[in-house]
Amino acid sequence: MQLFNFVRILASMAELTKTLKDAAYITIGVGVIAWQRAQVRRREVEQQLRAPRQQLESQVVEARDQLHKLAKDIEGRLEPVVEQFEERLPDPARELVVQARQVAKGARQQLTARIGGAAA
Repeated sequence: MQLFNFVRILASMAELTKTLKDAAYITIGVGVIAWQRAQVRRREVEQQLRAPRQQLESQVVEARDQLHKLAKDIEGRLEPVVEQFEERLPDPARELVVQARQVAKGARQQLTARIGGAAA
């Protein structure tokens, strides 16, 4: 009888071991599937966000180009007026205005380079 009980205990331990292994394999499998689903969802979200980002970038480039054209247009219109103003000034004042315009031109070029470099 004791031998029969011992064999039965060994059999139930083997079943328990098999059940625990199966549970571990199932847990690992579910974890792998969850990980794969998360990766698929991440890729889907990246694709969904890519199109609006590209559209926004193209709109920014277009707006920057329009602003640059507008600035050139305004500069072209103001240049003759400023030159006429300079001609009417006394020599010391004219020199100051010329220096100020040169400094402003340099600052404008730096700003244009930075804006163009940051967006490109």
